[in-house]
Amino acid sequence: MKTASLQNLRLTIRHSLTFTGRAPRTDVWMYLLAAALVVAILSSATAWATEDPVSGWISLAIGLICAVPAPALAVRRLHDFGRSGWWSLALAAGAARLLLLDILQLAFGWNVRAVAENVVHWIDWAIFPAFGLTYLALLAWPGSKDRNSPPIA
Repeated sequence: MKTASLQNLRLTIRHSLTFTGRAPRTDVWMYLLAAALVVAILSSATAWATEDPVSGWISLAIGLICAVPAPALAVRRLHDFGRSGWWSLALAAGAARLLLLDILQLAFGWNVRAVAENVVHWIDWAIFPAFGLTYLALLAWPGSKDRNSPPIA
């Protein structure tokens, strides 16, 4: 049974590296739902089937693979409501922070991650407002009926 949501998800995956054009809200919601389900199922299966240090690295790899369409989808979604794709750098900063902390935790343990978080906790206050507002806009802001190209800025 083919539905519009599954077709949107298929198009999102097909256009994983396309940074031009538009993406409606349904594409973002379906991608987030599908990626969360894939990560949860595969990470749980990995944790059950392998030992602890290995399962952490495999779960990180699964998450990174599922995140491949995210930058292009964010840029196309920003284009949909008339914003420059450069706004997605706020999302990239938040994702890079989480990735680095996860790698620290997997490589050196939770204690090292906790120390690193204490050292750079002020960065959270600097990037969270831009990250949070951009993320909420991607999910909730309606698209525009204007031109199909991003503004210059």
